[in-house]
Amino acid sequence: MIEIKGLSFARGEHQIYKDFNAQLEVGESVLLTGPNGAGKSTLIQLIGGLLQAQTGAITIDGVAVNTLSTKDQAQLRAIAPQRRSFTLAFTVNEVLHFLPKKMRIADNSHLISQLGLSALLNKKVTELSIGQQERVSLALALSQRAKYYLLDEPFSAQDLESTNKIIEFITELKKENGVLVISHNQDAIFKYFDRVISLA
Repeated sequence: MIEIKGLSFARGEHQIYKDFNAQLEVGESVLLTGPNGAGKSTLIQLIGGLLQAQTGAITIDGVAVNTLSTKDQAQLRAIAPQRRSFTLAFTVNEVLHFLPKKMRIADNSHLISQLGLSALLNKKVTELSIGQQERVSLALALSQRAKYYLLDEPFSAQDLESTNKIIEFITELKKENGVLVISHNQDAIFKYFDRVISLA
């Protein structure tokens, strides 16, 4: 379980979190929503160890995030950022093999098919549309062998068909994992998640 207790975090004079509590368990998908500036992406960075909480604790399976090595964190959680910049002309297939073999799931063919990437494997990622690049970024994160997946706006540049396929995959993924998804499009997708956390 990822557990957040009494979290406080500020940027300068802007208090983003004060005594915030939340949790994510294996076997559930949680939707995190809220207006711009409410701290949605910041929360993923805090859970992922990219930022440090000022007070409170964030633990993954009972271990404080700030005591985990980068390697140990990678074995527990995978992060798909809202925007991943692809500047080098690797093919999609090459990008999906960036992770060391021991860190990847054994077979990502279903993932590739579900995200509509099968016909794009030999195309250069720099030549893809924004929506296609985001699906490649998502596939890279979901190819990581992890227990928890933190997905930042995975639907932002997707059409309805791609959105539905991503939701279907998340529904499958949560059977053995915990999945936290950030999305501003709450009304259209909240029914597909087990719980919704709304940030003011």
